[in-house]
Amino acid sequence: MEHTDVAAPAAAPSSPPPPRRPRAPRPERAPLRVWAAALAVGAVAAVAAHLVMPGKPPAEPASYEGDPRLAESVAGTVAGVEGQVQGLAVLRIDGGETAALVGGTRDGEAAVRADTPFETGSVFKVFTAMTLADLVADGETSLDRTLGEIYPDVDFASPEAADITLEELATHRSGLPRMPVEAMAAGTTSLFLGTDPYADLPPVERSLETTPLAEGQPEWAYSNFGFAVLGDALEEETGTPYHRLVRERVLDPLGMDDTVMRGADLEGLPEGAAVPHIAPGKRSEPWRNTEYLPVGIGTWTTAADLELLLRALMDGTAPGMSAVEPAHEGPNGETRIGLGWLTTDFGDGVELVQHSGGTYGSTAFVGYQGDRGVVVLSNSFTADAAFIGLRLMGAPEVPPLAESPMVPSVAYSLGCTLPLLLLPPLLALSLMVRRRTLVGQRPLDRLRIVSMPLGAFAVLLAALPLGEWVNTPPVLWPAAVGAVVAAAVAGGWYWPRVPVENGRWRGLHIAFFAVSVAVSGAVALTVAGALAAVYA
Repeated sequence: MEHTDVAAPAAAPSSPPPPRRPRAPRPERAPLRVWAAALAVGAVAAVAAHLVMPGKPPAEPASYEGDPRLAESVAGTVAGVEGQVQGLAVLRIDGGETAALVGGTRDGEAAVRADTPFETGSVFKVFTAMTLADLVADGETSLDRTLGEIYPDVDFASPEAADITLEELATHRSGLPRMPVEAMAAGTTSLFLGTDPYADLPPVERSLETTPLAEGQPEWAYSNFGFAVLGDALEEETGTPYHRLVRERVLDPLGMDDTVMRGADLEGLPEGAAVPHIAPGKRSEPWRNTEYLPVGIGTWTTAADLELLLRALMDGTAPGMSAVEPAHEGPNGETRIGLGWLTTDFGDGVELVQHSGGTYGSTAFVGYQGDRGVVVLSNSFTADAAFIGLRLMGAPEVPPLAESPMVPSVAYSLGCTLPLLLLPPLLALSLMVRRRTLVGQRPLDRLRIVSMPLGAFAVLLAALPLGEWVNTPPVLWPAAVGAVVAAAVAGGWYWPRVPVENGRWRGLHIAFFAVSVAVSGAVALTVAGALAAVYA
């Protein structure tokens, strides 16, 4: 049989790729007179931005008034990072003698005085613990009372939470996490923006129903949530609101009339308050939540009031005195914990009963040994009161403030701030000068005239809370604002000379424009809201 080769059918010709959409030619360069006008407007904008810029650090480091020897000791601790101090109130007790020192400003203008109130932060936990101890001494509750007994109607997120005792809450051995679950999202953004992470937290009993016990943590684990539960539990036990209970049991007997609680004693800040600062000049929002008063949220005190506390502890007359007695191991082998109070052996014979505290913009320290004690209050987070207080008490191997992890290095400061200041004007100006983007070489059109300056302004606004301004020259921020304004003015000249949209793929370009504008607007509104909350 013969085999005849049959040719395969010819393949259909493939369709040619769609031609790329032609782009409009670049416009002519803006004449020099346009750039001269743009730079003039930018210069005016830069001056205005400098005048209104929040967060500028003080022009001069803090100066101190008070006991010369105490001033010398404090100066030695802050040497090399004097610019990290916004305001300080320091008090040292030695037997019957008291040496005091104040320095810096409470708000960038008014000087700190001996009676200036500061946020207490977690130092206030000791008052909650002493209230518990005083109630136990009077037989009104017991350390082994459980949450299940106190809250019989609460549906605990972890059934085991019903077995937590008041003593376990007061000694950070409850197993409750540091914060309730509702705080997780707020805490992330508030840390960067300097806003109040406690502002919108729900009542404690509701959080007990949503927050399970932490898994895999050691027996001792610091818990702000646990102390909030403790304060609420004491209120349930006695039928007395917490703020009245702590005042009647501890504050009033000690004569601490200048120690106040927001939402109870007053709504706003106490008169003459040392406004909290993340770093000198850069404020943070004062914290406030009446449910978390027992933790030290919204609580304010003075150095003189804390001296009353220390002297009562030293002579054994303080209400709830048993709270200072160590009963359990603490976070390390050198520290034991009573009810709230920590007793730490620092070596060389220095064993302090102490507690520290901090918010995003304030730190506090109180400690004593025998008839010697120290109080330190600071309204800048970078000037850690605990470093100063421990060194004043002679604790060995406590480094100076310059070695505190809270003090940013120059390299870190510039590394996190300069990109936020340099990239926005670089990208905006290059677009107008070159008539195409620096990245991607996309041609100038009206969509980019809008989106590029808008994005640049959003980033510069975010640089205010995110940047570090003690080591970064603040003048760079208004200069960057002026440069972006100049670019926007030049863009106005190009506006009638370029098409609305000049991308290669029209739909994709418009979609990216919409996303860019939406993100820039969201960033700007979020940061503006945070700045309003902080500087209101």
